[in-house]
Amino acid sequence: MLSRPKPGESEADLLRFQNQFLAARASPAVKIVKKADKRKGKEGSTDAERPPLQDSKDVVMLDDFPDTLPALTPAPPKKSKIKSASVHFEDEDAEERLESHDRHITAVFSKIIERDTSAAAVTMPVPTGDPFPRTFHRSEIKSEVRFGADVLYKDGDFLTSQRPCLITGEGLGSLKSEQEAQAIHRENLEKLQSMSEEEILQEQARLLAQLDPSLVAFLKSQRGNNEGQKKELKMELNRPEEFVESLISFIAALESKTDISFSPHKDDDLPVKPRKEWIHMDNVEFEKLEWMKDLPSPRQKKTKKGMQARFSLKGELIPADADLPTHLGLHHHGEEAERAGYSLQELFHLSRSQVTQQRTLALQVLGRIVQRARAGEFASSLKGSVVRLLLDAGFLFLLRFSLDDAVENVMAASVGALRALLVSLDDEKYLDWTFSWYQGMAAFPFVPNNEEEEEEEEEELNGTEKSQDKKLKDENKPDPDVARYDVVKGLLKTRIQHRLRYILEVVRPVPTVVLDILHILTHIARHSSEACSQLLDCPRLIETIVREFLPTQWDPKVAEPGFLLTSLHGVACASAMKFIRVLASGGRNATARLLNKFEMKSRLSRFIAESPLDVPLPREEAVRLSTEAFRLWAVAAAYGQACDLYSDLYPVLVRILQSLPELISGKSPVVELSVQRAAAVVTLLTHVTQTAGYTAELNNSEDSEPIPPPPIAWSQVSGLQPFLETSLKKILQQISQTETWQTLQPLTTACVIFLGVYYSAYSQQPLVNPVDCLEELESLTLEVLQPLLSQPAIDSMWDLLRPCSALCNPLSCSPAPESVGSIASLSCTGGKPPLSLVGSKSPFPFLTALLFLINNITHIHKGLTSKYSSVLGVRGLKDYLHQSWQTGPPSVTPSSAWILRHEYHLQYFVLALARRMAGTCPDYAQHASLHHCVAMALLSRLLPGSEHLAHEVLLDLENGKNTLAVQFCHNFVL
Repeated sequence: MLSRPKPGESEADLLRFQNQFLAARASPAVKIVKKADKRKGKEGSTDAERPPLQDSKDVVMLDDFPDTLPALTPAPPKKSKIKSASVHFEDEDAEERLESHDRHITAVFSKIIERDTSAAAVTMPVPTGDPFPRTFHRSEIKSEVRFGADVLYKDGDFLTSQRPCLITGEGLGSLKSEQEAQAIHRENLEKLQSMSEEEILQEQARLLAQLDPSLVAFLKSQRGNNEGQKKELKMELNRPEEFVESLISFIAALESKTDISFSPHKDDDLPVKPRKEWIHMDNVEFEKLEWMKDLPSPRQKKTKKGMQARFSLKGELIPADADLPTHLGLHHHGEEAERAGYSLQELFHLSRSQVTQQRTLALQVLGRIVQRARAGEFASSLKGSVVRLLLDAGFLFLLRFSLDDAVENVMAASVGALRALLVSLDDEKYLDWTFSWYQGMAAFPFVPNNEEEEEEEEEELNGTEKSQDKKLKDENKPDPDVARYDVVKGLLKTRIQHRLRYILEVVRPVPTVVLDILHILTHIARHSSEACSQLLDCPRLIETIVREFLPTQWDPKVAEPGFLLTSLHGVACASAMKFIRVLASGGRNATARLLNKFEMKSRLSRFIAESPLDVPLPREEAVRLSTEAFRLWAVAAAYGQACDLYSDLYPVLVRILQSLPELISGKSPVVELSVQRAAAVVTLLTHVTQTAGYTAELNNSEDSEPIPPPPIAWSQVSGLQPFLETSLKKILQQISQTETWQTLQPLTTACVIFLGVYYSAYSQQPLVNPVDCLEELESLTLEVLQPLLSQPAIDSMWDLLRPCSALCNPLSCSPAPESVGSIASLSCTGGKPPLSLVGSKSPFPFLTALLFLINNITHIHKGLTSKYSSVLGVRGLKDYLHQSWQTGPPSVTPSSAWILRHEYHLQYFVLALARRMAGTCPDYAQHASLHHCVAMALLSRLLPGSEHLAHEVLLDLENGKNTLAVQFCHNFVL
């Protein structure tokens, strides 16, 4: 028995086994049966039919494969289910091969010429009231194809016909259309006459094979509708005349195809020339190509109502007669297609599109429009207010809905538009500028004036009950009704703070969106203490901002020049510190929560202890971050909080005070930012000194529940005065240099206020020798203040009071063109003029601080009152006071209330100084009448929040110690 191959056998072993099997001539255990080849139509050969294999080598046999290669010409037959085809080469032209074997229709009609239809009259369809054209069935209208009784006869070898069978020429639209159709028909007949009957019959058979059978049946049925031809159709099909008639019918069909293609349009009118190699361009649709033509030039319509405003993608207003190119993407198929730009209605429509890019683009453009509108760019071009129109159309809630969009780009666009609507960066700039002014740190509420919302039939309630009642009413009102008179309150009702927290914490957007969100939150925090409480109560909002944007450590690569910051998360941000500072200004409780619950004390120590030069941030950002940290500490110190940090950071503060002379010399590359930082440091020291002055009074308190004093003593702040007084003397040397003085004015104002607070608290300390205090005041008066008051630069400042006054120039604090009552704004967009109360040349901050210091000095040291009598006699001051009380005050708006509060401070200090001089200076009587009128006007103009000023004025009137008080009291009672 032959053995079988086993695993591991080599190829030689397998060949040996094969030879043994063949030598034994044994029958195989398996027989291969080959099935029949369907292409051959018979069974294929089996292994038994093959020649015997030789023992020397293996041979592979293929069925029907010849031993020699076949010749290429003629090609070997191919066995296939389909018909046999010839072998073709790649370089052979298929068109030439087709022309050589096929007789095309051009053999019969070699030249088809389209007639000129330029003179054809084109009539417009009659307009109807229906929204769409009425549809007609073919059976309802009279066919335009007229069938004539064609006479066909055979005259020798020629065929003649009087007229075409199916074509009348009406489709040509020409006056001579019928004659043109007759001419075309005659040309066709002449071609037929030149052909033999055999050629005609052969061509007819070929046409029948090429044309659609349904078309042939249709033509025959139309031919049969003619009564004159019904008898002829009954004739036998093999008659030559029948073939001729059929052929003429097909010719008529070709004529019909040619004539129908005639159109009043020319190839020259097409915006795109169709080419035969283009797919699906065999049938030109002129109606669709109309959209590709050049638009007509826009023409301004002379209407009394004006034209619809259209804006570019940058938010710019496009003039009505502007002819802009279409490649800018400002033309569309909507209304007024020839005009470039998008209307507000179209942008609103796009903002709710299902296409993400359209929603994003619409929101971005709307945000840019709002930003330009608030800057006053459309005030002279458009009627009405764009912002008010958008708010009435629901723009606020459109943005609120878009904030909930799952697409990050749409979300970012809505954040940017909301920031443009609510926030004015110029307002924030001027609020930061006035932070170091006298009481400039005090919170100014951004609450709109909603007196019109108060119900006239409301019962008389006290303040607490009225506040609670109004809060309950706001809660029961729908969100749009609340937002109509207070946008911020309406947004808070929609829980916008929760959504912004989600975006910051979960979405983690790009730095631009983060900064926009921080600006929005800062504006909401400025609204009211109630808004601050809602922000503090929002879960994880403050924790996220402190953790992500006020970390103690971050990647130092951020400070490298040219570094692209792709994410602001994990990097310290000055805008986040400013938001915390504004939030702390909402009240003592808010500050305590921030310092204790959210661990802001450790952040203050981190960003104050390190110099901005050493902070791994860009230089300007590091200075801003340090400035905002000092401002936050100043707000807390004003409430008597965070004073325990003073002892820990005292070396840092002294080092900053020692560097002030270098700052005054202007060696810093960021002088203005550094001055703002130094002014914030001095403001902090002012409030720390004021708090330390109350320590002794609180320690000696005999109340049953004494208030715990702050952890700071007077001895810890008594050494600050020499540093700041020395710096002030050096700054005052630069008063004649206008540019340097304007740059250093915030620091100068802060230093003067510090000295006023310091000496006021210094005189109240029980352990201080009063004589020493009086001597220091005399030294300050003789060495610093009197020389200062005699300088010409100070006289120029007094003269600038009237040009910069808001009372003397009511238009200087008028609301912006796009101001709306529901959004509080300081109307600083675009910047204030230099000659305005908060302008760069305004003398009000420094003169108010100077009068504050003089009042404190004369209150402590009565003998120095006469030294300052010249102040009240300055011509510039008298002109200002005379003009201010005669001019009616501007209307009360957030802008005017903010500005007038600072101006009333100056007038109050002037009146306070006048009351002291009334009993000591014999020459004061000449000024009494003027000051009396100013006092009466001031008392009637004071705004809410300035009640302490009215109390001080009335308190002096009750004492009746001087002539001014008696006169004032007498007139006030009358």
